[in-house]
Parts: sequence; structure tokens; C-alpha cells
Amino acid sequence: MKINLLRLLSCVLVMSCFCSVSSYAQWVPVASPPSNFITDHTYGFALDGKGYLVTGINANDQVTNKFMQYDPVTDEFTELDNFPGFARGFAIGDDWDGKAYFGFGQSNNRFDDLWVFDPAVGEWNELARCPCNERSHPALVAHNGKVYVGLGGSEFGDLDDWWIYDIATDTWEVGPRFPGASRHHPYQFGLGDYIYVGFGHGGPNIYNEWYRYDPANEVWDEVASLPAEGRVAGQQFAWNGKGYILSGEGEDHRTMNEGEFWSYDPELDQWEELPPHPGNSRWAPASFVLNNEIYLFNGIVRGQGANQSMSEAYKYDLTQVISSTKDVNNKSNVIIQPNPANDYITINVEDTEYSSGEFTIYNTLGKEMMRINLDENERIDVSSFDSGLYILSSDSDRTTYQFVISR
Repeated sequence: MKINLLRLLSCVLVMSCFCSVSSYAQWVPVASPPSNFITDHTYGFALDGKGYLVTGINANDQVTNKFMQYDPVTDEFTELDNFPGFARGFAIGDDWDGKAYFGFGQSNNRFDDLWVFDPAVGEWNELARCPCNERSHPALVAHNGKVYVGLGGSEFGDLDDWWIYDIATDTWEVGPRFPGASRHHPYQFGLGDYIYVGFGHGGPNIYNEWYRYDPANEVWDEVASLPAEGRVAGQQFAWNGKGYILSGEGEDHRTMNEGEFWSYDPELDQWEELPPHPGNSRWAPASFVLNNEIYLFNGIVRGQGANQSMSEAYKYDLTQVISSTKDVNNKSNVIIQPNPANDYITINVEDTEYSSGEFTIYNTLGKEMMRINLDENERIDVSSFDSGLYILSSDSDRTTYQFVISR
């Protein structure tokens, strides 16, 4: 019994030194939408302290134009006046400058429309239609005064075109084509001066490559691929200088074993894995970011017997995500070089009174990767580690240090 208690206490102490990293327990259940709005292919957004879900395909496989508002204070949904456009699924949207931009998708036919919702007056208004092919599940990013739309599925097959809507003038222009294969249901977000698009489904392929579009120079570049299987029909968002992708289906167009959650750091051009949402991954769920928390609703689990419409809803506090290496703790008593590293790191201990001795390396999921006993300087083989962010934790004083493996 004494040994077991000591082990328990030691586990508690170890966990306390990296609990800010992340853990599977950090996804918290929240209220589900009403039973008549358990959907897939719904668009979610958040404005002025409220979350919203609009349109989608219900559990009876019928398109809807219902419009729901979520209050995080009461954890309740309220049904608003219906979306005034056609009922639809496979639509897409994004928010910019306090308004939400939404459109495209399909019911019996595909659409080329674009709408704006202003929460200040609680109204939808239709904007200029895209002079492009009508399409379902395209990429759409509202960013820096523009709405970028491209890819998606049309009556002629998957697309690789790129269109730019100017919010100020209510006009469209054509941009340079997407450099990858034509596809639908990609992931996308805007960060800084750039638009990022990738993954998705085209022909027999589901992709994991990732591209960056530079609007100033009208140039596409391929950047770091996701270090995991290709995926389609998940969720995405930008927050606090990073992009995030969540859930979706894997390269066999079926549910993945976990609701995978990844962040992308544009400065490092690097992906990091975060705690997955509970259960299997979901096809075409909805999400929004509200009060620094990502909320996940609805979607379908396919490939585990009969298709399951998911009513369980969760949120995750994004402030728990540890910072990337641009915020690395440069405490003077321990220096990790090089950082980012490839196969080896050298740990220089300048203050042996406080920082020599036992250290543990964890990944961002809290998994113990290695235990080491340091003297003043130590060269550590990390060639077996995957690319990503890692935490070096002192067992003696609970101090933590961060480093990145980048290949």
C-alpha cells in the first residue's frame, strides 16, 4: 500500500508540472442543439458573444433553412427566423469584421449565392452572386476585406478555380487557380496576410497536402503537409495567430478512431497534434469559437455499422493550448540547442543547483517520451520523435522548457 501511495503521489506531482499542456479530459460537454436540428453539413459561427448554426441536412436526410442561436451563459439554444435563402446542405461560410458571410451548397440544385448576416440588426441580406459555377462544399474564407471562394463540387465535377469577392464594392473577380488537384470539402482559414487551403476529396483521393495563397502577389505555394492521413469534411478556424483543423473523415472516407485536433503554426510552417474530441471523428460537423473556446456540434459517424447522427456536443478551452517556440521559455539556467531540432538536442545546464538531475520529456498530449539524468551538458538522441512541440520538465523544481522537432 505504501508503494502504491508513493506512486500515486509521484504521478500527481508529474501531472501538476505539465497540466497546462493539455489532456483528453479538457473537452467539456455542453448543450446539444434541439432534437429537430441534429444535422450534418451545417455552418456555425460566433458574433457578439453568441453562437449560431444555420441550414444543414437533418437526421431524415432533408435539407433545412433553420437558424439557431446559442447563449454560452445559459448553455441554451433559441430558434431564430429561418435563413431567407433556399434550404441547403453542403454550404460554407466565414466571419469578418463583425459579420458572417455564407452561401453556396446544394439541395436539388447547387448554388452560387452569397449572403451576409449582421447581428446588430439580426438580418440576412443577399450580396452579388458569384459569376462562377454553382457548387457545393467549396473553400470559403472571409479575410482582410475580401471573401475568397474556390474548389468544390459542380455538375461538371470537382473544381480548382479561385474567386475573390470585394466586400466594399460588392464585386467579384477571378484569381489564380488552385495548384493542387481539383477537390471538394477542403479545409481552410485565413492567417495574417495569407489564405490557407488543403486536404479534401477529389476522385479516388483524399489529401493531406496544404497550400498558402498570397493575395498581394496572387501566388500559391505548397507548405507543410499534415503529418497524418488525408482527411475531408471536418472543421477549421483561426485563433491567436494559429490555424486549427478538427475532426472530419480519414483517407478511406470513413470515421477515424479519434476526433483528431491539430494546430498549424504559420511562422514555423509546422503542425502540432492536440487532444482529440471525445468519440470517433465526425463527417461534416459544425463548430464556432466563442470566448476563446471551440464548440463542436452535430455531424455523422460513418463506417462503424449504421450511420450515427451525433447529438453530443463539446467545448474546449483554447487558452490551454501551449504556445509555440516563438514564446519558448529562455530561462537562463537551461538552454536547449538547436531549437527547432532534427535528430539531436543539446541541453546546456548553467545552474546545477536548481536544474541538474532528473528531467522528463513530454509531448503536447502529456505522453511521457523520455526520462533523462542531466549533468551540466547533455546530448540527447530525439531521432525517434515525430515532428512537433515537446516539453522538458525538471522533476526537482517543476520548471518546464519547450523545444520543437522539425524535419
